Amino acid sequence: MRRPIPVLAALCLVAACGSAASDSSATLTSTSTAPSTSTSTSPLTTVGRVVPPSTAAATTEAPTTTEPPLVLPEDGFSVLDTFTPLGAEPAIAHGPPGAWNARFTDPGAVVVHDGALHVFANAFPAWPGPVAVGYWRSDDGGSTWSQESPGPVFDHAGVPYAGVAVLASSALVEPDGTWVLYFYTWDDPSWPQSRSTIGRATAPAPTGPWTADRAPVVDVGPEGSWDSQAVRVPSVVRHATGYQMWFTGTDGDTASIGYATSSDGVTWTKHDDAATGDRYASSDPVLVPAPAGAWDDGNVHQPRVVDTPDGLVMLYTSINTITDAFKVMQRHGIAVSDDGVRWVRSGDEVIRARDIDRSKIWFTALSWTGDGYVMLLEGGRDAMTDVFAVAHAGRLFTA
Repeated sequence: MRRPIPVLAALCLVAACGSAASDSSATLTSTSTAPSTSTSTSPLTTVGRVVPPSTAAATTEAPTTTEPPLVLPEDGFSVLDTFTPLGAEPAIAHGPPGAWNARFTDPGAVVVHDGALHVFANAFPAWPGPVAVGYWRSDDGGSTWSQESPGPVFDHAGVPYAGVAVLASSALVEPDGTWVLYFYTWDDPSWPQSRSTIGRATAPAPTGPWTADRAPVVDVGPEGSWDSQAVRVPSVVRHATGYQMWFTGTDGDTASIGYATSSDGVTWTKHDDAATGDRYASSDPVLVPAPAGAWDDGNVHQPRVVDTPDGLVMLYTSINTITDAFKVMQRHGIAVSDDGVRWVRSGDEVIRARDIDRSKIWFTALSWTGDGYVMLLEGGRDAMTDVFAVAHAGRLFTA
């Protein structure tokens, strides 16, 4: 959901759907260890977890340690109050009046590479409207950040299928050093019924130059399907033998979270359960709104997935409405999976706006540094938004 503005409000949804699984073989508890306050510049690493071969999941960087066997937590687990702010000030603040990033800034896409956190943040003065993508970096696990580009490194100008804007959503670095950015489009100035598709761009370095593919890599589903109106907010994980993507899908009335796989990161196949039909005849979501009364019984969107020793961990958002921006309430929780399709949901939120001293949390990002989790949150106040960093040291769960 995009933050509303006085004349025109906007909502950006991530489509992803599915069902939660609770077939764990052991009960796990949340680890509440507070994150380290050290500002050392020790290198960050990527996880070395190996998941079942059917999900094409071996990591792209050599593991630094041998992880114990993966055991998922029980459905309804709690990780509330285990993430601690990395300082009271924004990690990435909006710019001064008149600047390209003067009003709204969200965390966009984040990747851990060569001992640093790299963020491609989205900035814009109003919504719907053009979005500029800037580049920030942290070498100390998210405590301090530097703006590596004085201006935007990417926008919709070179994307022929984007009518109004592109928004960075997921990033990775290929073994040959190519940087890859997955984004989604906003195709017309209407809200919230604009069509959206998912695109891909590549560059030799994070500062560019970025070149977008000439066509979307994931498009909407056929008329009547669960993702017929828009596919948005992709989150991509790359393994040695392939790629996994989670995304928001909407038919204009309901938002769910979908799943797709690819052997090359360009041609994608949406998850499809052959036993389902009607609006799920062409593909199926892997996470859908929970039953009434649960914290996430509204629409679900904005999947942010990372491969960790805890499994595939998804930070996701539940939103009460996708049709009235002035009544929006969003909540943010965690789900865990061993294959990307079956998800175990948290029983409550993982983070709240008051935890970062803001009135609302809009967009989010999540990373695993090798030592713990860093969550980036777009916090709103006074018709402006900034990005804040919170962290959890070590794994989320202990056997």
